[in-house]
Amino acid sequence: MHIVIGDRSTVALFKLMGFEGKTIEDPAEALNFIKKSLDTYDAIFITSKIAKAIRRDLDEIRMRNPRKLLVEVPSVEEGMEREVNYLQIVRQVLGG
Repeated sequence: MHIVIGDRSTVALFKLMGFEGKTIEDPAEALNFIKKSLDTYDAIFITSKIAKAIRRDLDEIRMRNPRKLLVEVPSVEEGMEREVNYLQIVRQVLGG
């Protein structure tokens, strides 16, 4: 199972692609959710704004859980400044 966490716009876009989503904009709340959700999800997509704020913690989680994918994606709001192909990102990460 896969989920995206981040701002409302990014979560809505990933839901259109069939993902579960959780709108979280507070980095501490996001980190707590990630830690609780590691057993539930194989891949957790995290908006870059949150990922930057909790980078050190994410790196530690990745080292301790090498079979789990924690993927940073640009938020839709950031994507407005430059073109982002979210479907391509998902395909690269998950294959397909």
